[in-house]
Amino acid sequence: MKKWLLPGYLTALAFLSLNPWFLPSSEPALGAIPWDGVDHAIAYAGLAVLTLFGVREWLRGGQRLLCAVLLTLGVGVLYEYCQFWFTTTRSFSYGDVYADGMGALLGIALFWGVGKLWQRAS
Repeated sequence: MKKWLLPGYLTALAFLSLNPWFLPSSEPALGAIPWDGVDHAIAYAGLAVLTLFGVREWLRGGQRLLCAVLLTLGVGVLYEYCQFWFTTTRSFSYGDVYADGMGALLGIALFWGVGKLWQRAS
């Protein structure tokens, strides 16, 4: 994996999280789940996958999983606080942190699921 991919992804997440022009939609997307929650879950699933790829040479098994969950949630909480501190149009949301965590779990499941299918096909 290219060394710039994870830092670039983190930068893009920061830009989208802190940009006052990108206001999240609270319209329902999946039942009672708003588009904002879906957006967070997808974005942070991607972060979890990139983290798992990035640390695969240094960490194994449960350590990789823990690293991906902690980094993903840590970044989510940090960006939520940055919204509170540095913008006037965005605010801290526990719902967004929850969606980030669900995204991390989704990314981990996709990473291992696709990996198992890849191994089976090989």
